[in-house]
Amino acid sequence: MPGLLDYLSDKYQVENVKQINERLVELSSLFEISQILNASIELHTVLNNILLIPMGRLMLSRGVVLLRKSRAFEPVLGKGVKNEIYEERIGLDEEISGLELLSGGAENTEEAGALSRLLNKYRLAIAIPLVSHNRTVGILCFGKKLDRKDFTPDEINFLQSLANISATSIENAQQLEEIREVNLQLDARIQQLKTLFDIAQGLSATLDSQKIEKLLTYALMGQMLVNKYCIVLRENSGIPRLDCKGFSGESVETVMEDLLKCNRIESAMLVSEFSTVKLRKKLLKMGACVFIPMRHQSKVIGFILLGEKINKEPFTPVDLEFLTTLVSQAVVSLENARLFQETLEKQRIEQELQVAKTIQKKLLPREIPQIEHYDVWGLNISSKEVGGDYFDVIPVSEQRVCLAIGDVSGKSVPASLLMANLQAGLRTIIAEDVPLDRVCAKLNNLIYQNTDIDKYITFFVAILDTGKHQLNYVNAGHNPPFVFRGNGEMELLSTGGIILGMIPNFTYEMGNIAFEPDDLLVCYTDGVNEAMNPAQEEFGEERLKELIHAGKNLASKALAEKIVAELENYAESEPQADDITLLIARRL
Repeated sequence: MPGLLDYLSDKYQVENVKQINERLVELSSLFEISQILNASIELHTVLNNILLIPMGRLMLSRGVVLLRKSRAFEPVLGKGVKNEIYEERIGLDEEISGLELLSGGAENTEEAGALSRLLNKYRLAIAIPLVSHNRTVGILCFGKKLDRKDFTPDEINFLQSLANISATSIENAQQLEEIREVNLQLDARIQQLKTLFDIAQGLSATLDSQKIEKLLTYALMGQMLVNKYCIVLRENSGIPRLDCKGFSGESVETVMEDLLKCNRIESAMLVSEFSTVKLRKKLLKMGACVFIPMRHQSKVIGFILLGEKINKEPFTPVDLEFLTTLVSQAVVSLENARLFQETLEKQRIEQELQVAKTIQKKLLPREIPQIEHYDVWGLNISSKEVGGDYFDVIPVSEQRVCLAIGDVSGKSVPASLLMANLQAGLRTIIAEDVPLDRVCAKLNNLIYQNTDIDKYITFFVAILDTGKHQLNYVNAGHNPPFVFRGNGEMELLSTGGIILGMIPNFTYEMGNIAFEPDDLLVCYTDGVNEAMNPAQEEFGEERLKELIHAGKNLASKALAEKIVAELENYAESEPQADDITLLIARRL
């Protein structure tokens, strides 16, 4: 018996020493592994060592590491497994805490967990959670041993110890990678801000819209690395203008109106996120990846489409933010350029109107001819820079003077041009010494032949015979002039015909009156009797008659100035709506 006891004691001691030695070797290996893992801060290197060391030590067939992402555990590195595994996902709610060994024999059914199905599908035998600070950061999975033997308790303990050591290294490497990613993003943002600053300087340095569009194009192509773009911008006329490269103009036109109506889209967005299915399909078929609205004061004035990047990388939220800011700057510059051009155009028009005003003033009598036994005066006040009212005093012979007043339809430049034609025509025809009815007939045909139907002239023309003291006249649709007699009576001169320019070959009728001492002739345009006060009430012919009657003893110039002053008082703050023209003649 003592010999048996000694034998058992020696065997126990040998086994005990063997276990201690194996444990020491295992601890030594784990220490070396820990040093290797801590020696690297690169996540890929850490994961590579975590797989290769146990696979080499235990002769394992395959392995894979799954790491915790935002919504699931995702495979990030595998050895000896199919590439399809990288498309797998394990939900964060999957029960994996404390997991040690999965035999791989579970059925691939809906009842089996996602992790069990993954192990069976890719012939993985064991899954060990990677836990750091009570948080599962990943899952370490291995296939069976090449000798087909089961994992021993010591081997499982080794893998668990490795997982415990690795979890901290993985978490540290992940944090470092996140810091690097943040730094890269910050570098990218700084670069984009610098680019925006440089572009902003370029945009603010020019007021040429074509140069601004070129700068925008270069920025899009250079910063976003795209060679396919389309810029659509509404012109002042409202008609969109296209600048495309890589996109078919015809295909863009099919979606142009729909995109110009996208008032709810305020910033750059991915075409794949369009809510309108039909429009999204059209844009994707064209090869468009990004849509950027061009907005000014809450209105869409255009848009930009971008194709994919040359390096095939996706557009990031930072890219979309950059594009929104860039395009907003370009829109402001384009609007400034447009306003600048409008200002230049306005100044040019104003200069031309000043020239036209000067020319028109020269067409009207510079000085009223002195007529023996008569006091004649006329004035013209345009409501615009230039107008369509006309008056003239033309000596025809030693004892014959032509008095004329007219009102062209419309205002401003078109009316002034027609007025110039009337003046030139009258001065030419009146010199031919033909009767006034024939003068008006010729003028009527001249205006009819050279203007549209909506252009016409009300006209009054008279020949004052200072020897016989008679006034022959024709009224072509004009406000009938007043004749206030010295005896207190008043007449209206209305004989004549229709306005000039309406019906060709019209026959006019001529009237005739005697001009007695103290008789007063007052001719006016409708800017006088139709002058408005703030209550939108017209001055009226009756008020004008009373005003003339009260000042009938005044000189012609004084009476004209009195009428103008009264019109100004009547209108108060109301702007002058029409030209005011007066022609007054009194026999002394």
